[in-house]
Amino acid sequence: MTQEFPTRISLPRLLLYLLAAAVLVTLCVGAVLLANNALLGARPRPVDGQPLPIEVWFAYVAVAVSILVAYRLQARFVERRSRPELATARMGELLVGAAGGIGLTLLVVAILWIGGAYHGTWRGPSDLPAPTLMAIGAALMEELLLRGFVLGLIERWGGSLVALVLTALLFGGAHFENSGAGLWPVVALMLGPGFALGAAYLATGRLWLPIGLHFGWNFGQSGLFGLLDSGTSFPSVIDASISGPYWLTGGAFGPEASLPGLAVWVLLGIFLLTRARRQGRLVPFRSSITPVPSC
Repeated sequence: MTQEFPTRISLPRLLLYLLAAAVLVTLCVGAVLLANNALLGARPRPVDGQPLPIEVWFAYVAVAVSILVAYRLQARFVERRSRPELATARMGELLVGAAGGIGLTLLVVAILWIGGAYHGTWRGPSDLPAPTLMAIGAALMEELLLRGFVLGLIERWGGSLVALVLTALLFGGAHFENSGAGLWPVVALMLGPGFALGAAYLATGRLWLPIGLHFGWNFGQSGLFGLLDSGTSFPSVIDASISGPYWLTGGAFGPEASLPGLAVWVLLGIFLLTRARRQGRLVPFRSSITPVPSC
């Protein structure tokens, strides 16, 4: 099929757009944080191991929404273009992605259970608001920043595969300070979710599918099945006990550092990237084509 590629931009224009994005995100997030402090006041630092107050997670979602505002402002006043990657007519991809993310989590849980590493008891949904808000905020925030701003802009400069690799590296590196993190968990995030979520963007040309996948995976782990989510735990519908070798469970970081977790994401990423290539959605590497004038 014939594909209209995004307008190419030069390196100076890329850097200008990224700088403008950083300024807008800082201003929008800063405004939300100032408003939050004015309304709620400074809260004491929570004791280690204690759950954060629900107000913190509402503020987390508000920060994510502020990044969406910055993303819209960047398009209108800096790049001067529409945002087809947020086309409301295709928002159904959110539900597809959410179901897929939960399905991936369920598949990993099944592997852990078969391997004797997963034991769970029903706890109930009374504490679902916190992991739900976390999953919404993390999915919206990280996908807008990494797949929206960064991948979308780098793709217009250096091509799809360059953008995919760089954003996968950034995705893994962004979790280096998480509890239980280390070299292998960061590498696993790069090769697994970092690769597959970028491929989801490239396969559709929209952010809805990666946002949905990201939400479903986080919600499935932290809200439904009682698994560690990048080293973070929440009260879950199922109170789970995980035991077994690191390669199977991911240890203190959770399934994202396990071989089953890595495998399901890599397979999904390969499927989505192959689909993007067959549909002609991959923007060629910059040096392989005649440059077009920057917008």
